[in-house]
Amino acid sequence: MGPLQLTAALLALGNVALGTPVPEVEPRSAAAKICDAATTVCYSEYTSPGGVSYRIAIPSNATAGSFDVLVQLVAPVSVGWAGLAWGGNMVNNPLLVAWANGADTVVTSRSASARTYPTVYAGATYTVLPGSGANSTHWTLNALAKGVSSFGTTKLNPSSTAVSLAYAQSGTKPNTPADPNSRFGIHNSRGKWSHDFAAAKNADWAALVEKASAPRTGA
Repeated sequence: MGPLQLTAALLALGNVALGTPVPEVEPRSAAAKICDAATTVCYSEYTSPGGVSYRIAIPSNATAGSFDVLVQLVAPVSVGWAGLAWGGNMVNNPLLVAWANGADTVVTSRSASARTYPTVYAGATYTVLPGSGANSTHWTLNALAKGVSSFGTTKLNPSSTAVSLAYAQSGTKPNTPADPNSRFGIHNSRGKWSHDFAAAKNADWAALVEKASAPRTGA
Protein backbone atom coordinates (compact mmCIF):
# COMPACT_ATOMS: atom_id res chain seq x y z
CA MET A 1 0.00 0.00 0.00
CA GLY A 2 1.58 3.27 -1.12
CA PRO A 3 1.30 6.60 0.65
CA LEU A 4 -2.33 7.48 1.09
CA GLN A 5 -3.74 10.92 0.55
CA LEU A 6 -5.88 12.80 3.04
CA THR A 7 -9.07 11.40 1.53
CA ALA A 8 -7.97 7.86 2.32
CA ALA A 9 -7.14 8.78 5.87
CA LEU A 10 -10.62 10.17 6.36
CA LEU A 11 -12.69 7.57 4.54
CA ALA A 12 -11.05 4.17 4.89
CA LEU A 13 -12.80 1.83 7.32
CA GLY A 14 -15.16 4.47 8.62
CA ASN A 15 -18.05 6.83 7.96
CA VAL A 16 -17.69 9.14 4.99
CA ALA A 17 -17.27 12.31 7.00
CA LEU A 18 -14.60 14.92 7.50
CA GLY A 19 -12.53 14.65 10.63
CA THR A 20 -9.05 15.07 11.99
CA PRO A 21 -6.45 13.48 9.68
CA VAL A 22 -4.90 10.35 11.13
CA PRO A 23 -1.24 9.72 10.21
CA GLU A 24 -0.44 6.22 9.05
CA VAL A 25 2.04 4.31 11.15
CA GLU A 26 5.09 3.26 9.16
CA PRO A 27 5.31 -0.42 8.16
CA ARG A 28 6.64 -2.72 10.86
CA SER A 29 7.51 -6.39 11.14
CA ALA A 30 5.92 -9.02 13.35
CA ALA A 31 8.43 -11.26 15.10
CA ALA A 32 6.69 -12.35 18.28
CA LYS A 33 5.24 -15.84 18.65
CA ILE A 34 2.73 -16.80 21.33
CA CYS A 35 1.02 -20.09 22.15
CA ASP A 36 -2.44 -20.32 23.69
CA ALA A 37 -2.26 -22.58 26.74
CA ALA A 38 -5.94 -23.54 26.45
CA THR A 39 -5.80 -24.69 22.82
CA THR A 40 -2.04 -25.18 22.18
CA VAL A 41 -2.44 -23.11 19.01
CA CYS A 42 0.73 -21.10 18.32
CA TYR A 43 0.34 -17.71 16.66
CA SER A 44 2.72 -15.21 15.13
CA GLU A 45 1.81 -11.85 16.62
CA TYR A 46 1.91 -8.15 15.87
CA THR A 47 0.85 -5.54 18.44
CA SER A 48 -0.19 -2.14 17.15
CA PRO A 49 0.94 1.10 18.80
CA GLY A 50 -2.62 1.32 20.13
CA GLY A 51 -2.18 -1.92 22.06
CA VAL A 52 -4.20 -4.32 19.89
CA SER A 53 -2.54 -7.70 19.35
CA TYR A 54 -3.21 -9.34 15.99
CA ARG A 55 -2.37 -13.06 16.06
CA ILE A 56 -2.33 -15.42 13.08
CA ALA A 57 -2.12 -19.24 12.94
CA ILE A 58 -2.20 -21.35 9.75
CA PRO A 59 -1.75 -25.02 8.76
CA SER A 60 1.81 -26.31 8.38
CA ASN A 61 0.88 -27.81 5.00
CA ALA A 62 -0.89 -24.70 3.69
CA THR A 63 -0.60 -23.86 -0.01
CA ALA A 64 -0.77 -20.34 -1.43
CA GLY A 65 -4.28 -18.91 -1.51
CA SER A 66 -5.93 -22.07 -0.20
CA PHE A 67 -5.87 -22.17 3.58
CA ASP A 68 -7.97 -21.21 6.57
CA VAL A 69 -6.67 -19.04 9.39
CA LEU A 70 -7.12 -19.09 13.14
CA VAL A 71 -7.07 -15.45 14.14
CA GLN A 72 -6.97 -13.95 17.62
CA LEU A 73 -7.38 -10.28 18.48
CA VAL A 74 -6.77 -8.99 21.98
CA ALA A 75 -7.62 -5.33 22.61
CA PRO A 76 -7.85 -2.98 25.60
CA VAL A 77 -11.44 -2.12 26.56
CA SER A 78 -10.69 1.44 25.47
CA VAL A 79 -10.70 0.20 21.86
CA GLY A 80 -14.20 0.60 20.44
CA TRP A 81 -13.48 -1.47 17.33
CA ALA A 82 -10.44 -2.97 15.62
CA GLY A 83 -10.01 -3.96 11.99
CA LEU A 84 -7.63 -6.19 10.03
CA ALA A 85 -7.10 -5.90 6.27
CA TRP A 86 -5.87 -9.17 4.74
CA GLY A 87 -4.39 -7.45 1.68
CA GLY A 88 -2.44 -4.75 3.48
CA ASN A 89 -4.79 -1.92 2.54
CA MET A 90 -8.44 -1.00 2.98
CA VAL A 91 -9.58 -1.47 -0.63
CA ASN A 92 -10.40 -4.63 -2.62
CA ASN A 93 -9.52 -7.19 0.02
CA PRO A 94 -11.34 -8.89 2.90
CA LEU A 95 -11.63 -6.88 6.11
CA LEU A 96 -12.19 -8.29 9.58
CA VAL A 97 -13.77 -5.82 12.00
CA ALA A 98 -14.44 -6.75 15.64
CA TRP A 99 -15.62 -5.12 18.86
CA ALA A 100 -16.92 -5.93 22.33
CA ASN A 101 -20.62 -6.10 23.13
CA GLY A 102 -21.04 -6.43 26.88
CA ALA A 103 -19.30 -9.67 27.84
CA ASP A 104 -19.32 -10.91 24.25
CA THR A 105 -17.27 -10.18 21.13
CA VAL A 106 -18.77 -9.43 17.73
CA VAL A 107 -17.01 -9.90 14.38
CA THR A 108 -18.09 -8.81 10.92
CA SER A 109 -16.79 -9.47 7.41
CA ARG A 110 -16.46 -6.31 5.33
CA SER A 111 -14.96 -5.06 2.08
CA ALA A 112 -14.69 -1.81 0.16
CA SER A 113 -14.16 -1.32 -3.59
CA ALA A 114 -13.08 2.30 -3.07
CA ARG A 115 -12.09 4.52 -0.18
CA THR A 116 -15.62 4.54 1.16
CA TYR A 117 -17.50 2.93 4.03
CA PRO A 118 -16.91 -0.86 3.95
CA THR A 119 -20.02 -2.95 3.40
CA VAL A 120 -20.80 -6.52 4.46
CA TYR A 121 -18.73 -9.03 2.47
CA ALA A 122 -19.93 -12.59 1.88
CA GLY A 123 -16.66 -13.82 0.36
CA ALA A 124 -15.03 -14.34 3.77
CA THR A 125 -16.51 -15.80 6.93
CA TYR A 126 -15.47 -15.72 10.57
CA THR A 127 -16.68 -18.29 13.08
CA VAL A 128 -16.38 -17.01 16.64
CA LEU A 129 -14.71 -19.62 18.85
CA PRO A 130 -14.69 -20.27 22.61
CA GLY A 131 -12.42 -17.98 24.60
CA SER A 132 -13.87 -14.91 22.90
CA GLY A 133 -15.35 -12.29 25.20
CA ALA A 134 -14.74 -9.18 27.24
CA ASN A 135 -13.88 -8.31 30.83
CA SER A 136 -12.98 -5.16 32.73
CA THR A 137 -9.58 -4.72 31.05
CA HIS A 138 -9.70 -6.15 27.53
CA TRP A 139 -11.70 -8.00 24.92
CA THR A 140 -10.66 -11.03 22.88
CA LEU A 141 -11.74 -12.47 19.56
CA ASN A 142 -10.91 -16.06 18.67
CA ALA A 143 -12.15 -16.96 15.21
CA LEU A 144 -11.74 -19.37 12.33
CA ALA A 145 -11.41 -17.33 9.14
CA LYS A 146 -12.28 -18.76 5.73
CA GLY A 147 -11.91 -17.01 2.39
CA VAL A 148 -9.17 -14.60 3.48
CA SER A 149 -6.12 -16.21 1.86
CA SER A 150 -7.29 -15.63 -1.72
CA PHE A 151 -9.07 -12.59 -3.18
CA GLY A 152 -9.03 -11.09 -6.64
CA THR A 153 -5.69 -12.08 -8.16
CA THR A 154 -3.98 -12.19 -4.76
CA LYS A 155 -2.99 -15.44 -3.07
CA LEU A 156 -1.36 -15.11 0.35
CA ASN A 157 1.93 -17.03 0.63
CA PRO A 158 1.92 -19.22 3.75
CA SER A 159 5.71 -19.57 3.65
CA SER A 160 6.40 -15.83 3.52
CA THR A 161 7.99 -14.03 6.46
CA ALA A 162 6.59 -10.70 5.24
CA VAL A 163 2.90 -10.84 4.30
CA SER A 164 1.52 -7.31 4.07
CA LEU A 165 -1.37 -6.73 6.48
CA ALA A 166 -2.99 -3.55 7.77
CA TYR A 167 -4.95 -2.51 10.82
CA ALA A 168 -7.32 0.25 11.85
CA GLN A 169 -8.90 0.96 15.21
CA SER A 170 -11.11 3.47 16.98
CA GLY A 171 -11.95 4.41 20.53
CA THR A 172 -15.64 4.72 19.63
CA LYS A 173 -17.97 1.72 19.64
CA PRO A 174 -20.19 0.93 16.62
CA ASN A 175 -23.67 2.43 16.52
CA THR A 176 -25.35 -0.87 17.46
CA PRO A 177 -22.74 -3.14 19.09
CA ALA A 178 -25.01 -6.20 19.20
CA ASP A 179 -25.45 -6.13 15.41
CA PRO A 180 -22.59 -7.43 13.19
CA ASN A 181 -24.03 -5.31 10.37
CA SER A 182 -23.82 -2.11 12.44
CA ARG A 183 -22.22 1.04 11.09
CA PHE A 184 -19.11 2.29 12.82
CA GLY A 185 -17.20 5.54 12.71
CA ILE A 186 -13.84 6.70 11.42
CA HIS A 187 -10.68 5.11 12.80
CA ASN A 188 -8.32 7.18 14.93
CA SER A 189 -5.32 4.92 14.30
CA ARG A 190 -4.22 2.93 11.29
CA GLY A 191 -1.09 1.34 9.91
CA LYS A 192 0.42 -1.65 8.17
CA TRP A 193 2.98 -4.28 8.96
CA SER A 194 4.77 -7.30 7.48
CA HIS A 195 3.50 -10.45 9.17
CA ASP A 196 5.53 -13.65 9.49
CA PHE A 197 3.23 -16.37 8.15
CA ALA A 198 6.03 -18.95 8.14
CA ALA A 199 6.21 -18.62 11.94
CA ALA A 200 2.42 -19.00 12.14
CA LYS A 201 2.42 -22.60 10.88
CA ASN A 202 0.90 -25.30 13.08
CA ALA A 203 1.03 -29.08 12.61
CA ASP A 204 -2.00 -31.31 13.22
CA TRP A 205 -4.25 -28.51 11.99
CA ALA A 206 -7.55 -30.38 11.99
CA ALA A 207 -7.02 -31.50 15.58
CA LEU A 208 -6.09 -27.97 16.65
CA VAL A 209 -9.19 -26.47 15.03
CA GLU A 210 -11.33 -29.10 16.75
CA LYS A 211 -9.71 -28.29 20.08
CA ALA A 212 -10.06 -24.54 19.55
CA SER A 213 -13.74 -25.02 18.70
CA ALA A 214 -14.55 -27.10 21.79
CA PRO A 215 -16.30 -25.45 24.76
CA ARG A 216 -13.87 -24.45 27.47
CA THR A 217 -14.17 -25.72 31.01
CA GLY A 218 -16.15 -23.27 33.09
CA ALA A 219 -17.28 -21.33 30.02
